[in-house]
Amino acid sequence: MSVFKFFKHIGPGQSRQLGPIANTFSRVISLSTAFLFIAVAAGVYVEQYIALYLFLAAVLSLAFIHQTGNYFRPRQMTLFSSALTALSLLCCGYMVYSFERLSQRLPTLDPLTNIDIGVSILLILLVLEATRRCIGMTLVILVSLFLAYGFLGDKISGPFAHRGMSLPEMIDHLIFTPNGLFGPALEVAAFLVFIFVMFGALFDKFGGGDFFYKFANGLVGRKVGGTAKVAVVASALYGSVSGSPTADVVTTGSFTIPLMAKSGYTKTRAAAVEAAASTGGSILPPVMGSAAFLMSDFTGIAYSSIVVAAILPAFFYYFCVYHSVHNHAAKHHLMPADDLEIEPLSSVLRHYWPYLIPLITIAWAVLALNRPGFAGALACLSIVPLMFWKSRPLKSLPKQLSEGLSEGVERIVTVGVACAVAGLVIGTLSMTDLTGKISSVMFTLASGSYFLTVITAVLVIVILGMGMPVPAVYALSAVLAAPALLALGADLLAAHLFIVYFAAMSAITPPVAVAAFAAASISGSNPMTIALLACRIGMVAFIIPLLFLQTPALLLNDSYIEIAITILITGIACYALAGVNEGYMNGALSRSKLILLAIGIVLSLAGSGWIVLTGCVLLVAVIIQQKMSNPIQTSLNQLSNKGT
Repeated sequence: MSVFKFFKHIGPGQSRQLGPIANTFSRVISLSTAFLFIAVAAGVYVEQYIALYLFLAAVLSLAFIHQTGNYFRPRQMTLFSSALTALSLLCCGYMVYSFERLSQRLPTLDPLTNIDIGVSILLILLVLEATRRCIGMTLVILVSLFLAYGFLGDKISGPFAHRGMSLPEMIDHLIFTPNGLFGPALEVAAFLVFIFVMFGALFDKFGGGDFFYKFANGLVGRKVGGTAKVAVVASALYGSVSGSPTADVVTTGSFTIPLMAKSGYTKTRAAAVEAAASTGGSILPPVMGSAAFLMSDFTGIAYSSIVVAAILPAFFYYFCVYHSVHNHAAKHHLMPADDLEIEPLSSVLRHYWPYLIPLITIAWAVLALNRPGFAGALACLSIVPLMFWKSRPLKSLPKQLSEGLSEGVERIVTVGVACAVAGLVIGTLSMTDLTGKISSVMFTLASGSYFLTVITAVLVIVILGMGMPVPAVYALSAVLAAPALLALGADLLAAHLFIVYFAAMSAITPPVAVAAFAAASISGSNPMTIALLACRIGMVAFIIPLLFLQTPALLLNDSYIEIAITILITGIACYALAGVNEGYMNGALSRSKLILLAIGIVLSLAGSGWIVLTGCVLLVAVIIQQKMSNPIQTSLNQLSNKGT
């Protein structure tokens, strides 16, 4: 069996081809869930646990309706999947029916009935099966190991031993306390992530993706390597709203990858550029791959503060990716796209300005209001004028709205399943104190070394991130890796944002690089080659988190002077890094210049005081000399960038 066939066997299933009955049933569940949770986000009161039971019912049932068991399973609805759907609704329905009784009992003290225990076991098994279908077998095995540890931990010896728990004790903690399945992770998915994913789906349904593409095309389409730069800008804009690298690749990549290939890029390079650009959407405000919502809940830091802190790191990521794309295009003489295919930016803004209203609304609401869920509801409301403007004939509006709402709920399924299964892990960690034990072992293995502890944390995050959505990676890593970072004296915001970054980059990190696999499905090239090249293009994302752990100014948490100096130094270093990445900067870079630039980057980013100054002077000297030695190339770039 080939490696790729093996990954398809243990990976997620395919989307089903639904018949009319299954499609209608799915639409009813989706619309009911959409109306309920939009109302909750807008301020309508619904008892929290009842809402969570209903949310899990929708997520599980839609997972079984829409996802096959694995890549090779039949794409039609099967009897087994129908039974799992019915079982999901029955189990969650039982929880809703029993809510009054369950809300009055004292967890871990009052005994559970046999039916309570049976339904709870079924719920755990259903969550694991939905995880297998939506995310893959790797995560199921990982979670099963945690659950087995909780049940059998008293059978082992050494530092990881615990007192052991009976099955009813475990069930009580995992299902009937706020630290397990129905805990913070699922709460964030239901009450925060949902409304922003819905905003992205509605915005996309009524032409938002096309607007981002036209805007990016008008902005940078006439520049050197214009098609790749369009991919970077369009993917950044779309990703900032959708927060899903895979969705970003599939949506914008369907346009940009063929255009890049047509304009001279290899299929692998085109797919890698799109994968790197789309992955950056998970670290770009305001949505940030939904992990920022979990981060706010886990740390108690205001969501608006997280968004503001993430601005500079995200800017430098795209700054570096953009210049890497530019250098590659200039090096290989990849010219702009045909002017006839590009609508001028002024024309785009004149004809499509209503699309700016939802974007301005969501940015203002997230930063100005201290209620992220309500901010998302306002953003959804701001799309209403756009709906009437785009729906022609107007009688098509109900159908389009229904489709948009259903798509929004379907997009949340994978995230919802991931947060549900993360809740099981978090519950196991809390009842066995495994978090403290793992952090202690990490710190011991690193011998108290700051560098080794950080590298160990990175490895933990990347391994957990194989094939998992960003929110789930963050939820697990926040309880496993964050304590070790905080023990070193790292700032709370910086430590958790560090985890968000590496969780996001898992989308292009081999061997299970979901964004690369999505891009490969469009380009037809090798996903592993795409992933490795995407990591090279997005290399700065593996460096920036290491910097802001030690440099508060990079998170806008310092004096104005320190922030300004940090922006200047980091900007110069990122510009140089993009040149080193491609071996080109207004002309081919000689080996000696590459070495000097590499030394300058290390000194300016990793040093302090005079070392930083020395590194910056070295970088500036090489950059100026390179520009002066290639005046013709510099002039051509300037002319192209003016669109002439």
